[in-house]
Amino acid sequence: MRSGQILRGEVIQQTATTMQIKMEDGKIKQLNKKEIQRVSYKEPTIQEKKESEEKLKQQTTVIEEPPPPTLEPTKKPEPEVDKAASPYAIDQTKRKDLELYFGAGLGTYRPPSESFLNEASVKANALTGQIPPDHDTPSYKRGLAYSMGAIYYWKKFAFGLSGNHFSGQTSERIKVYSNTASLQEIAGTFPEKQSSLKADVSFLAYTNQRIDLRPSFGYSQFWGKTEDNNTISTGYNGNELTSFFKYQYYFLEKLKGPSIGLKTTVRQGERWEHRIELHYLILSGAQYGNGSLSMLNAPNFFDYGINKDSIQWDAKGFNFSYKLLYKWTPTLSFWVGIQAFEWKYSLKSFDQSFTGLANLGNPSPVEELVLINILLTSTAKMTPATSKASSLEFGVMKRFEFSQ
Repeated sequence: MRSGQILRGEVIQQTATTMQIKMEDGKIKQLNKKEIQRVSYKEPTIQEKKESEEKLKQQTTVIEEPPPPTLEPTKKPEPEVDKAASPYAIDQTKRKDLELYFGAGLGTYRPPSESFLNEASVKANALTGQIPPDHDTPSYKRGLAYSMGAIYYWKKFAFGLSGNHFSGQTSERIKVYSNTASLQEIAGTFPEKQSSLKADVSFLAYTNQRIDLRPSFGYSQFWGKTEDNNTISTGYNGNELTSFFKYQYYFLEKLKGPSIGLKTTVRQGERWEHRIELHYLILSGAQYGNGSLSMLNAPNFFDYGINKDSIQWDAKGFNFSYKLLYKWTPTLSFWVGIQAFEWKYSLKSFDQSFTGLANLGNPSPVEELVLINILLTSTAKMTPATSKASSLEFGVMKRFEFSQ
């Protein structure tokens, strides 16, 4: 063989390129003719055996070095993709979507419409030495409340427009005593409601996987309405009915002003979310009242009067909102929440007038009217006035995603 190896055997088959031989031990071996140096039918000589051994020794001592490994070009690491990311997760800094929500439930509205005037009259009577009326604390009954809004998110900014509505029933009761032992009792139940509209903008100041903080600035408008067609007044002298009055009052309040606050979002797991908002309100506006009074005094006296009042005041307070959201899908959520508005008034001016049929021909002196207005304004400024509205609501929220 070309390698120096000597093989002994019997040729049993061959082709143009291969040869099969049967070795002395009986095994059959196939050889490539290119590897065969010479075929001989004689025993190898001593010289041939020596040359074969030297060739084999040279092959065992020479170790071929393996070719140097070919270096593959280094590949730049591909950015890791978080395949386990939740479909409910949102990159708050790259948002571009719109949220629409609506909720409804029960709420109360407690404005200082009739109650404020009644409390002011109590103080006025006390200052003039008259027996002050006995004014019961008003009672309130819950009514329909609902809210709706839209929030557009663009990167770290959010632009919102929202509206709220509260309604309820108020019951008032006043007893007016006189020095002649007569009693005038005034009582009625009437509906009251408030609507509001707010536009605001907020900025994402801080965010992590669990919490978002958004300072907010907004501007609000409030409309309050009281319509009383049920209040009546009955006068007694002992057990005798001496008078009967029927009132019809209409109050309209308008307030507007800026607000500053903070919107906080706390995520709990991938589906639950707490949204908490607290805003400080700075408002100003007016309350206008118009009323009519039909009076029947025994035995045959009838009178009809018109009452008007106008109050200018400022108000400062807060708005608190909390929503617990459950994400049914990545873009559809259901929520339950509470809403509360409260502020205190600071009176700027108060004006009231009354005109009756009985005194058209004999009006009160101007000086007397001026003194009455001064007295009413003074007592009104000493009378605290607050407005409260609250609700418990259940709602739905839908989110629309826009292309980045």
